Amino acid sequence: MFERVRAVYVNTAGSDRNVPEQARRSCDKLDIELLVADARDLFNREIKDFTREVYSQGQTPNPCALCNAKVKLAIPFSMLQINDFLVTGHYAKYFSGTLKRGNDPSKDQSYFLSLVPGEILDRCYFPLAESMKKDVREEVLAEGLPFITRESQDLCFNRGIAGMPGDILNTDGRIVGQHNGLDGYTPGQRKGLGAHSSRKFVIELKPGLNQLIIGDEEDLYGDMCFLNNINWLKKPVEKRFSCLVQTRYRKQAAGADVFVDHNGSRARVEFHNPQKAVAPGQVGAMFQADRVLGGGIIDRPEGEKKCLTE
Repeated sequence: MFERVRAVYVNTAGSDRNVPEQARRSCDKLDIELLVADARDLFNREIKDFTREVYSQGQTPNPCALCNAKVKLAIPFSMLQINDFLVTGHYAKYFSGTLKRGNDPSKDQSYFLSLVPGEILDRCYFPLAESMKKDVREEVLAEGLPFITRESQDLCFNRGIAGMPGDILNTDGRIVGQHNGLDGYTPGQRKGLGAHSSRKFVIELKPGLNQLIIGDEEDLYGDMCFLNNINWLKKPVEKRFSCLVQTRYRKQAAGADVFVDHNGSRARVEFHNPQKAVAPGQVGAMFQADRVLGGGIIDRPEGEKKCLTE
């Protein structure tokens, strides 16, 4: 299919020789040139520092989605020559300016690609769009190619944040315990809250007061949120439209009405049914059926002074 193939390892940590042995051996076996792109400074600045700042604000960032947009795909994209394509192993589909879900529902990564600019996706080729991951692994094993067997992790670096202990409060404002630092918690979490008379969940983080609010499962539900810094892949014609909004990777997208502001960078999302544990800092990806319209960063509705109008 391609006349010439080069492999790029985007190095985000360790020394400049920090290339997995499996990558070197695979390239040797396939007789492919392996290039190493030093992305350590960019990764530290755009992903690690940003993630730590978001955690310090009591939010739950999604560094993997941000890394796709600013580092892991952006750097190889910058290395492309005329008529080159960027071949990526993401389980998603992209053609004619349209990003869609991949065929493997358990591994679909279109959600993580919703922040990637269209100019980068336009130069990408997704060979695994129609594939199931189990079949891909079987094919790799049959070809005798080495690969890393562990699954990718949500966070590939240490947060490096020394959390300051503070009060845990219930929804009535009564102190019921102590937390070990807000960076270790996210809305919907159950573990690490101590013993209580009934099952409790993290409801909200209040960084200004260094307080963690816990409550019952029904307290987790909300009917709206905001999306900031929206990356549009298919910008709507109308300022108000209906679509499906996915607020976490493993969460099913839910029906919502979206109200876009005058410059298109921010929107109010009103869910048709209350949604559980919508966490500020996470990615909110907008879909029409299996097509990605765009993605933004979830913001809490509290403190919003001016409502977005149609």
